[in-house]
Amino acid sequence: MNTGTTSTTSRGLRLALRAYPAAYRAERGEEITAVHADSTTGAGRLATARETAGVAAYGLRVRTGLTASGTGGRLLATIAPLAAAMALGQQLHSLWYLQQDWDWQQPADQSPIVHYHFMLIASVIPAVLWLLVVAAGLLRKWTTARVLAALAGVAVIAAWLAEQLAMNGGWEPGMLVDGTDLVLSAGPAAVWALLVFAAPGDLLDSTIPRRPRAAALPFLLLLTGIVQGNLTAFDLPLQDIVTLSNACLLLGLLSLAFLRWGRLLPTATGLTVLPLALCTVVPYYGPKLFVWENDTLIAASSVVVQYLLAVTLVALVAAAAVRYLRPTQEAPSPLGLE
Repeated sequence: MNTGTTSTTSRGLRLALRAYPAAYRAERGEEITAVHADSTTGAGRLATARETAGVAAYGLRVRTGLTASGTGGRLLATIAPLAAAMALGQQLHSLWYLQQDWDWQQPADQSPIVHYHFMLIASVIPAVLWLLVVAAGLLRKWTTARVLAALAGVAVIAAWLAEQLAMNGGWEPGMLVDGTDLVLSAGPAAVWALLVFAAPGDLLDSTIPRRPRAAALPFLLLLTGIVQGNLTAFDLPLQDIVTLSNACLLLGLLSLAFLRWGRLLPTATGLTVLPLALCTVVPYYGPKLFVWENDTLIAASSVVVQYLLAVTLVALVAAAAVRYLRPTQEAPSPLGLE
């Protein structure tokens, strides 16, 4: 390795080490540096950059408490299979109705059929990716599952964009974002993708149980996702949907109390359902709380901002609960599944 490359690597490693808390860096900084040097000896720039990025990523986990040994990391590892199951259920309808929708005869006065087929193809990509996520999880390939989940989160937003383009016959200057439709279509799945991606891969690979009864709750959430994905077919009154979402929101927040007894599974279940509850509650109450009179662009996207703020607020509440609700006794198992 030449001097220039070594200098660049050293600068990159120093920046990566700053991601760790000062105390941790002082205690284990030399060890991390030595391991990094052993791992990158003779390696190319790409491999070295990947190792350095891994050092920085783990530093962020240590700083945020999302490691395999921390309660936050263990909670995310408990959420991951539940979120994957629910996301798959929500997206399955696009696969189920693909052939029927593909053969639908589009009226001549609507956008060209090529746009419609493009929209259908885009709409099934998230479902395919979530199928692969669940399959990888069942095969205990959670590192692969986490990467696929991140792609699924991007794909669900891209599918919504493809739908907008198809409905409008392409992109038009000044076309506004329908924030409510974006939140309802992609909001929960994007958050679930983030939750799966953020879970510690090493903990998932080693501690997700294989017992048949462990599949009961993910299967129940899969069915819940299927029902929600086809909710319009049930033609439920909006007020009933909002009432149900309010109840789920309240129960989801109350589930944080189980952290006091070290029970991660009830808390994980509540937090898994929360993105779905928020995607109904925010568009319903948001316009009543915030009135945008002078800026049409802000008004169109305000629901997206409100949803992001709501998700952030829930994340902060969950982080505070993890920090301050110390369990009175050790959890029965690493993931609270006993």
